Amino acid sequence: MSDTLNLSPEVLHWAANQVGDSLEDIARTISKRSADKIIAGHLTPSQAVKFAAAARVPFGYLFLPRPPAPRVRPELVDFRTIHAAATPLSRDFFEVYDDVKFKLAWYKDFLEREGAEPLAFVGQGRRQSLGSVQLAANIRQGLQLDSGAMAKASTPEDLFGYLAGRVEATGILVFKNGIVGNNTSRPLSVAEFRGFAISDPVAPAVFINGRDAPAAWMFTLMHEVAHIWQGDSGVSDAATTSVNNDERFCNAVAAEVLVPSVEFTALWEKTNGNLTERLNAMRRHFKVSLLVLARRALEFRFIDESLYRDVYLTSQKSASKAEDSGGGNFYATLAVRNSKKLAKRVASLATSGNISLREAGQLLNTNPNNVVTFYEKQRALPA
Repeated sequence: MSDTLNLSPEVLHWAANQVGDSLEDIARTISKRSADKIIAGHLTPSQAVKFAAAARVPFGYLFLPRPPAPRVRPELVDFRTIHAAATPLSRDFFEVYDDVKFKLAWYKDFLEREGAEPLAFVGQGRRQSLGSVQLAANIRQGLQLDSGAMAKASTPEDLFGYLAGRVEATGILVFKNGIVGNNTSRPLSVAEFRGFAISDPVAPAVFINGRDAPAAWMFTLMHEVAHIWQGDSGVSDAATTSVNNDERFCNAVAAEVLVPSVEFTALWEKTNGNLTERLNAMRRHFKVSLLVLARRALEFRFIDESLYRDVYLTSQKSASKAEDSGGGNFYATLAVRNSKKLAKRVASLATSGNISLREAGQLLNTNPNNVVTFYEKQRALPA
């Protein structure tokens, strides 16, 4: 037994949970014969190495007497509902967050060297004490939304693409991904978070959880943009039942941006038929998803929470199997995951020799050789 390590079962449980597994599952994967000993904390050095690799935690963490304290981000406000906020943010979330922060640090430095000025709209809502309807109008004007262009969108993915393009045109980077980096075995949890915003006067950004239903993306996008206009950095679940005043406010702003209340209520009163028929009539008029309209109807108490939930679940089931709008095109997906605006800028700088291909690959989480191909194809991507 001299070569046996005595580790804390509590720490092993914590380590297994970092990848969504149970201690029992990892123990049996390492050694079915010794699974009970591993579960009790008695591992050989080679088993400990395998355990750390399976749990994707630093080897030294297994020797802690107790699990490390949950990681916190003082600069990132947790806007999630009480139930969700009681659960610490996961390792998957923080890896995604750190990746976006890394990209933003580089991008902000680049912009400041180029002489970029602070963006006037960041924090404007709070500075001017704007109400939700006023702020929504301010955002619509700032994004220069075109009702005609929105009406041409035939799918939620198309409308999201248009809106994301308008958001990036203002200077806010839009990242959307449904997995951690490029790891398809690590899907993000919609139950944990739907998006987050990083407010910065020069390089603000929003992240959309691509595992959510495509019909929900546009609402989350506008919700996070509202946080930027308020000057807030935080993680959201955009729940309809949120008791957080900031979340409720940004929900109201997002709904008003996508479906103005005066127009919505007037059209609702004119429309005949049952609730489903009315919602479908609204969809034909506003050209947004049924989910967004159901959410709007819920706010005005035209429908109840149970019907809204039914619409949400239906939207989720009909979602495309691809977790982002790349549609299976590697290079289109590369742009969406890394912000189209940022990806194109990085590729351009790399191919012109202003930064190395290695640095560009690190920024875009891809092989440096792919950067050159991406640059050649990027002109064909939507703006």
